[in-house]
Amino acid sequence: MRSVDTYVPILIAIMASVFLGGYLLENLGVNYVSDGGSALLKIHLYTYVIFAMFAILAMKFGPAWFCERLGSFNKTWWIAIFSLSFVIIYGYFRHGTSGMAYLINTFLAPLLFIPLLSSLDDLKKDKVIKLISYLILLNSVIAIFEYLTSSRVVDIDFQAFSFFRSSALLTHPLNNALITASLGLLIFKRTLLPGFLYILITLLGLFAFGGRAALIIFSCMFFLYCIPSGWKFITTGIRGDKRKIALFMFLGYFALVFFVFIIVGSGITERIMSKLYIDGSASARIDVFFLFDQLTASEWVFGASHRLLESIELYIGISVIENYFIGWIFTFGLMGTIPLSICVFLTLYYFAKNGDIASRLAVVTFMIVGLTNNSLTTKTPVLLLLFSVLYLISVRKTQANNY
Repeated sequence: MRSVDTYVPILIAIMASVFLGGYLLENLGVNYVSDGGSALLKIHLYTYVIFAMFAILAMKFGPAWFCERLGSFNKTWWIAIFSLSFVIIYGYFRHGTSGMAYLINTFLAPLLFIPLLSSLDDLKKDKVIKLISYLILLNSVIAIFEYLTSSRVVDIDFQAFSFFRSSALLTHPLNNALITASLGLLIFKRTLLPGFLYILITLLGLFAFGGRAALIIFSCMFFLYCIPSGWKFITTGIRGDKRKIALFMFLGYFALVFFVFIIVGSGITERIMSKLYIDGSASARIDVFFLFDQLTASEWVFGASHRLLESIELYIGISVIENYFIGWIFTFGLMGTIPLSICVFLTLYYFAKNGDIASRLAVVTFMIVGLTNNSLTTKTPVLLLLFSVLYLISVRKTQANNY
């Protein structure tokens, strides 16, 4: 691109979002997720990198450049930006600076990141997807290692869990599960590993994170993804070298045996197969709906009072709301939830409409799994990574259709 290199800052932002998790920053003395500390430290490094590069591009080329680079996504992007801007302004008047870092890190940074990605050439766009693929693979491998050794790479103690859950690099186990499940179908063919091996590692990673809903939903979506290819293989066959196909099946057999051995030997199947096992995390997803009874008419519109927000634990036994949509209603009311939903889901709808089958299944996976935990009510890079891959895939598909 003309005299402005965005490639290296993009790589730095992506790697920072994965390696510099919230708990690691806390261990380094940065008050990122805990109370207190400077408000500037609540904003992640990757957000500062994105803001800096976006400001440089905006000052150098102006808004017209963004419109040209974003193409058909331009209208959706501006609607999302204006919707989120309203939520940020409303949230500031409603709660002050409290929670601003959440809106900036989780929602604004991913949207501003897309114009940076649009500045890359096709080769660098593919490299960005590969980088994310390897980072998620590394995160899953670390999670499996943590689970097998009952140790953690990042020092953190979860008192709420009655069993060990891996936390790997991406902070909370359920945040890890959401990111891994949402991206799995999009990136499993992007590394040097055979696709089936990447999927098996992803499944083991989801086991290690303890994301039961994420595991089941991801497995179902992968089954749906495989139906067209499986039907073609059964009915018409595929062209290929017989020795390579035989080697592929041979390796697949032993990979499957190893997968079953890990699953059975780990003891995690006892939690999944037992219908009677409902821990605090699972019951919290059911109890959270009782919070609606506590809202008045005005609180439905403008958000819950500070008194109610501070006494959530009295009603459901934990201090967090295990459902992002309910969390948004409590924090911002319908006044903020509606534009925030437009910001997120209109963008996802565009990517699903203009992407491939994997993109559509990934969007569905994200929406369902997201409802089973509170990751989207916290500072998380899930949208940064998901939007990036979905956007790059949609761009390549649009280019292919034009040719």
